[in-house]
Amino acid sequence: MKRFAPTEGLTFFFLIGLFLLTLFFRGQIPLWRSQLLFYTLLFGLLFVLKISSDRKGSGGTGGLLNDFSPVAFIIMIYQSLGNMIQHLQPDIDPHLIRIDFLLFGAHPTVWMERWITPWFTDLMSLAYISYYFLPVILAVTLYLKGRKEEFRQTMFILTFGYYLSFIGYILFPAIGPRFTQIHLYSVPLEGSFFSDFVRDLLNAIEHNKRDCMPSGHTQIALMVVFLARRYEKTIFYLFLPIVCGLILSTLYLRYHYVIDLIAGAALAIGCVLIAPSLYRMWKVESRK
Repeated sequence: MKRFAPTEGLTFFFLIGLFLLTLFFRGQIPLWRSQLLFYTLLFGLLFVLKISSDRKGSGGTGGLLNDFSPVAFIIMIYQSLGNMIQHLQPDIDPHLIRIDFLLFGAHPTVWMERWITPWFTDLMSLAYISYYFLPVILAVTLYLKGRKEEFRQTMFILTFGYYLSFIGYILFPAIGPRFTQIHLYSVPLEGSFFSDFVRDLLNAIEHNKRDCMPSGHTQIALMVVFLARRYEKTIFYLFLPIVCGLILSTLYLRYHYVIDLIAGAALAIGCVLIAPSLYRMWKVESRK
């Protein structure tokens, strides 16, 4: 803990966990050797960035790359899960479908077919992809304003949230209603070329398709709103309606079950309660 900054340490320990998980279940993971090599390379990249940052101090290109490196690690680790999750245990979609039906007496994404219109599909697609930009906008704003401590705490809390959601994907693999309930839909999600572009792009670039439980979109979006309210009130008021639309879009576009959203919201609350204290503890330990 003394050698790593808090966010670096999170990535280090999470990579250790993934490395050991791959090693333990190597008999079930076809590409386990490639997976271990990939995580070894990530370890190396983490240490190179740290050394570069330490040598040049807090400024310069090394410091900038190290400060924003969690974004790259989150993306690469998320993609790597696509080679692992489906081989560890069966998908739990039937259980999630059953829970949603018990809660509402209907399949929510099927019930929402009555709302489908091309212009609303485009609006929901725009809201859905905002998820990939909201955390970055908040972090860059804090960084450019020179609020380095708020920036570092924000990066730590969000990284903590992402890694917890990844653990959820591993423990509760699910592919979502767009695949499992396709036979129930009678109204296609028609929109303009924009909706088609968003859908095709995400299908192409997201290697990990078992990322429903919990809803990372709901969890991270709510965490961003919480952090924006704490550090940047202007961004908070701008983000709030976008996040509301984003959460609705996860159902409308058939990516999630309602129980996914509930789990994501609960995890978001847990993260914003636990992560700041963990960050402060880590900093205290690093000074000893």
